[in-house]
Amino acid sequence: MARSGPASTGALAPTSSVRFSGIDAARGLAIIGMMAAHVWPRDDIQSELLVDGRPSMLFAVVAGVALGLVTGGADRGTVPRTTARWRLLIRAALLLALGLLLWMLPSGIAIILDYYGLMFALMLPLLFLPRPALLGVGAVLLVGAPLLRDEVVAAGAPVEQPWAATTEYLLTGYYPVLLWLPLLIAGLLCARSDLTLTRTRLLMLSLGTLTSVAGYGAAAVLPGVGAEAHSSTAAELLGSGGLAVAIIALALLLLDRPLPSRGLSIAALPLVSIGRMPLTIYTGHVLVIAGFAFLGPAGRFAPDVGIPLFIGLTIAAVLIAGTFQALRLRGPLEAAVSGLAGLAGRRGATMGA
Repeated sequence: MARSGPASTGALAPTSSVRFSGIDAARGLAIIGMMAAHVWPRDDIQSELLVDGRPSMLFAVVAGVALGLVTGGADRGTVPRTTARWRLLIRAALLLALGLLLWMLPSGIAIILDYYGLMFALMLPLLFLPRPALLGVGAVLLVGAPLLRDEVVAAGAPVEQPWAATTEYLLTGYYPVLLWLPLLIAGLLCARSDLTLTRTRLLMLSLGTLTSVAGYGAAAVLPGVGAEAHSSTAAELLGSGGLAVAIIALALLLLDRPLPSRGLSIAALPLVSIGRMPLTIYTGHVLVIAGFAFLGPAGRFAPDVGIPLFIGLTIAAVLIAGTFQALRLRGPLEAAVSGLAGLAGRRGATMGA
């Protein structure tokens, strides 16, 4: 599909002493899924692939997990809150700016970075809420935001600026911020439940699976209920969001055990490496696809172009990410965003003291 796919949240990679390979692998899987969604051939432009929508929602849940990890994990009282909020605000602004720049390219991709920046900004007042409050806010948004979106669409979305852009970002766009916030909240709840515990991971796996079955099952059996990619219905959010939580849990169980299998660790290394520099890889793949726009653009590549392009993008991502990993270097965009956010965060903490 021409305008689909997830973006990177590499600017929010965990900074604590605990680094979960499973989280990085899930993030890397989302990047690979995004590449497939953008270049894999389709029978027609309206056909839906398995990788449509789901990778972007996986990335949203991973983003929520990352938010929880950089703000203390299960112990939210260990992080200076003013500093954390300033850093997140600066990262949100940088993602918004980068996203708007990427929209200017003829890639045909619905860039998600600017939407993610707004999501992060709206997560600021929720960062340190207790889990029951987070659960309540997420439930209200899950039910209420799609209803509000439907009312706005039925009444006719505004066409005057800035209200038209505001409505698109919050309710009617490809990645509507208010409708997607429950995905980030779900990830934040997971991080607040202590991801080092096996029982937390098993609970995530079971609840994620049940939620996914409930969401997609409702769309399959109930009339008028849909879960198509990018429909942002409650059914799609439950189906894809639950699937994302289950994938993250499974990755944690396999790759972050007390003594993880060496074979599994080696096999997952490409995904882990990509997941540690996703902002750079995401931006790079957009640039490449924009360069091939005369043959596409995204979602419209013929098989003899799209399949080799997907293979090439994947190999390039693995090689680039693996090289940076071997050299113990951060991705260039990840380093730049973290550096700027760190400087601004220290200044913000001083101002708030």
